Amino acid sequence: MFRPAHTLATTALAASLLSACGSTPVPPASAAQPAPSGTVAGGRTAECARLGDVLDAEMRDVPAAEIRSTTPLPRVEALMHRLEQSCDDSERLSDSLTDPVLATEANDFRLATAYLLLTTAHLFGLAHKGESDLAPFDRAADVAGRQRELVYRSAKARCRDDGSRDQSPAWGEALMATVQEVRPAVHACYLKEKERSPDRKIGELEIKLHIDHEGHVELAGPIDFSALSPASPELVYCLVRVLEPMRFAPPEGRAIVILPFTE
Repeated sequence: MFRPAHTLATTALAASLLSACGSTPVPPASAAQPAPSGTVAGGRTAECARLGDVLDAEMRDVPAAEIRSTTPLPRVEALMHRLEQSCDDSERLSDSLTDPVLATEANDFRLATAYLLLTTAHLFGLAHKGESDLAPFDRAADVAGRQRELVYRSAKARCRDDGSRDQSPAWGEALMATVQEVRPAVHACYLKEKERSPDRKIGELEIKLHIDHEGHVELAGPIDFSALSPASPELVYCLVRVLEPMRFAPPEGRAIVILPFTE
């Protein structure tokens, strides 16, 4: 039910995402491997610095936490325009980077930004029309923001040691035992999803956890989630609320794990 993870895979999203945020994605750089932390040299050092500077600015200038139905519409509109600019900036960055792994990370960030942009535009349109119940769309915005932050953290970790370590089999077994404790709550999320959409096929869904040295979950969010994913934002939000408060056995250093959920 889990596997250690230090990379975030890229998948091509649909035309709606692409039209919202630039051109066709660059293909994933599966063959290239990042240099070991602490040994990044030459041009890659400069490219790491550029990647970090651009993504830091994008995360700072577009706080996803503000994308809510309670935020004044002029502010939401301003954030929407800034997300469009973020798409363009990360696309230009991806095109300019010569290191294929770093270029892929920049492109992953662009795709995550595109999904957040579409979610924001949907929320803005419904709020502008006076939609009464926007809570589900707030949760969708939360999911989109979490995915963007996961991609950001993954990109930053490419160029520095983020403290994550391969863990022992014993730690993995302890993690599995802890996850088993929340199976009823996870199943309840699944049942709610089926109540909302009985015919929906959830397929495969992966939730990525960043776990600190004390065993606390620093961040939980979906991987490769978009408006076209079989699972709904409601289901993802429910699972995140179950997993994020969890306390695991302290890992060595920090740990990054992926929990796959399959119907």
